[in-house]
Amino acid sequence: MTRRTSGTTWGIFLFWGAALVLSFLNLSGDLMNDDEGTYLYAAWRTGLGEVPYRDFSLVQAPLGFYLGAAVFKLFGPAVWPARALSVLFLLGAAFLVFESARRFLKLKTGFALAAAGVFLFNKHVFFLGRSFMPDVPMIFFGTAALFFALRAESSGPDGGRASQAALLAGVMAGLSALAKINGVLIFAGYPAFLFLEAVRRRKTWKTAASRVASAAAGFAASFAVPFGFFLVFVPGTFDAVVGFQAARESAASVPFILQAGRRIAHLIGNHNYGLAAGALAALSAGRAGAEENAAGLRRIRVLLWTSAAAVLAVIFVPGDFFIRYAVFAFVPLALLFGAGGEALAEGKTIGRRITLGFVAALTLLCLGPTLSPKKILARDEGTRAAAAFIRQNTKPADYVFGDDPFLNFLARRPCPPDLVDVSEAMIEAGRITTAEVVEDCDLFNVKMVFVETGVSAHHLVKLKDYAAFRGYLSRRFRPAAAIRREFLNVEFFIR
Repeated sequence: MTRRTSGTTWGIFLFWGAALVLSFLNLSGDLMNDDEGTYLYAAWRTGLGEVPYRDFSLVQAPLGFYLGAAVFKLFGPAVWPARALSVLFLLGAAFLVFESARRFLKLKTGFALAAAGVFLFNKHVFFLGRSFMPDVPMIFFGTAALFFALRAESSGPDGGRASQAALLAGVMAGLSALAKINGVLIFAGYPAFLFLEAVRRRKTWKTAASRVASAAAGFAASFAVPFGFFLVFVPGTFDAVVGFQAARESAASVPFILQAGRRIAHLIGNHNYGLAAGALAALSAGRAGAEENAAGLRRIRVLLWTSAAAVLAVIFVPGDFFIRYAVFAFVPLALLFGAGGEALAEGKTIGRRITLGFVAALTLLCLGPTLSPKKILARDEGTRAAAAFIRQNTKPADYVFGDDPFLNFLARRPCPPDLVDVSEAMIEAGRITTAEVVEDCDLFNVKMVFVETGVSAHHLVKLKDYAAFRGYLSRRFRPAAAIRREFLNVEFFIR
């Protein structure tokens, strides 16, 4: 083994070793996203035999909750096994980024690891991947779809290998959408690429049609069939998953140019500018060194079209925008980052070397917040105290309702079925109203209600007639306690 080979092996070992350790640290710590509680609760109830959309309200596609339910069957309903499942998906996606860079973009190991690193340790990807969110399996299967799309474009213009790879790409895209409906957007750029390549070259229509047909067949098998089952046999599925998105307030009232500018700035900023700079470098540095390699250039175009589709999706997302809605864009951008970095490193001009140094420094600056021990090791004892208070003052069969079903999950207490998700988006879409809350609390004889208050509160306090809701609490419940939880106060009321 040469010294260079030995160094490469040690680099790979150290990178993935650090990734494993950092990803699995303190998985029972802070709630990392306020939607996570809803999904943990949904997986718990699914494991008890309840059916999403029928036995409790839910606005996401079902795959993640059945995966969570399976994990709970093996390890019991606890936070750490659900998050461990997410971490495995996260690391799997990062490994596919690494393999895509090395096998299909033909990058050197160091730059393939750089691509995997800027994806994995992106602040938004890393902390999302350490939480039980449907976005995480969506990202994994979406990355797998892109992997097989690149494999199809590496298999030559004819033969069954390309069609087989396109079929697998479609299967993975379908599973991505089955985890979260907008997972299909990860793959949207690939059919567009095939179509435009056929137009540009005028001789590849048969090839393009074959690969699109294979991908469509795979997508139908993995998404259309199981989701169609829910549509047919579980009334309310379509309205819950699709209707909710349509009911959200659109940002169309904001001038398009202003909306697009704000969202692109949000995507590039907030610790993503190093990633964006590297991706742009792929374009400025001889298109990632692939100009002499038609096949390599073709695969770069796949990434460019995938990135473009992702960014356009970010711009057109209705309602409020959060950076986690855009994490699927980081996969192709990370691959372009690695390709651009290698092209700059191999450049002979001093300008390219200076640009490479600038991009590297900017990237390290961006990764700093991710590797903060304070963030990774944080624990909120207030959450545990709140869950303990619920357990001590209610019975297992008592219904409990409040802002965050994470407390229901920790305390093992059921929530009224139609009040599982009381997110601000649900309230703004008119899916949760004070009248419905009052009706369901009385119908299920809710024993305890908890309300988050304070500057950061943004769920029940957003009810259009919040004062009427508080009046209902004062008539039917008595104040029982107030517990500090992170940046919020949680007020408890007992019937």
